[in-house]
Amino acid sequence: MDLSERKKKILSAVIETNIKSSQTEAVSSKQLQEEHLPKVSSATIRNELNALEEMGYLTHPHTSAGRVPTKEGYEKYISELMQEKKLTQKEKEIIKSNFSNKLVSLKDIIEKTAKTISSATNYTSIVYSSPEDNAIIRDIKLYSVTGKTQLVVVVTSERVINELSNLGTNDEDDLISASQILKDVFVGKTLSAIKDDSFRDKVISSELQKYKFVFDKVIDIISSNENNYLGDMSIAGKDKLIEYPEFDSVQKVKKAVSVLDDKELMIPLIKSGNDLELSINVGSNQNGLEDCSVVTVTCNVSGKKKITAGVIGPMRMDYQKAVSVLKEVADTIENSLDGKLE
Repeated sequence: MDLSERKKKILSAVIETNIKSSQTEAVSSKQLQEEHLPKVSSATIRNELNALEEMGYLTHPHTSAGRVPTKEGYEKYISELMQEKKLTQKEKEIIKSNFSNKLVSLKDIIEKTAKTISSATNYTSIVYSSPEDNAIIRDIKLYSVTGKTQLVVVVTSERVINELSNLGTNDEDDLISASQILKDVFVGKTLSAIKDDSFRDKVISSELQKYKFVFDKVIDIISSNENNYLGDMSIAGKDKLIEYPEFDSVQKVKKAVSVLDDKELMIPLIKSGNDLELSINVGSNQNGLEDCSVVTVTCNVSGKKKITAGVIGPMRMDYQKAVSVLKEVADTIENSLDGKLE
């Protein structure tokens, strides 16, 4: 729905005033006139507020004559009215300095990214890297632990799998020989290839036949771990979300904390952008986080791995700041960390 220039200015003023407020108070026509529209009469402003409410962009609490934005109002503002907010040089330098140290593991990058975003926005941040079937096995080692227990270590291009198992032998020479034979079979293969049912039949050789039980155990360990692996995730600033007045009840706080502590619930929340470079989901009510907004950006780390980084906050989030910080962080990761991921 097209808006007149005055309606655009009033809607923007209501939203930006609401965002800057430390409370969730409604914005009055008098406040709009004094702070934003001194040349427009209160009566005219009230008429425009009524019209914007009829359009569904504003609403008013029963106890107040002032207005607050609706989900639709925020979406209109973001899609058509929001101006780009440039970060200061100092803010940019702080973000870049957080990635100046050696960060070669994906886990380190994800954790540093989450902390950087939360600090720069004052919102809860979440950074996620989904598992990939094309992750490549780099190494396999078998270690003796006790008579009936051995340690299986599988190193992939994404992570390290450690699991205790009964491989049927605790002889050091046997484990060394089995490790070498398994390396010859597994290293360089993708996880998707190994999980294929036909893989066992394709690679069985006379040399491997001696260690078929160990071979089968290792495949089962890899498959089981991959099926249960949800990806790498880091959340920073959990307490920041519940500090906002929108979370004014014990029940809301408990629900928010339980969601933030549950990886399976958080993944759909951050993936709601469907891998768009930048996504803004206003007023998401997924998994119990009522009236929260999620802003995410996707970027590539060293051209090898895609990660999604975002912030979670109340619907009256400072979207301008969130978008600017996320874009700067994504740009820093793609440029400063180019070629540094192991």
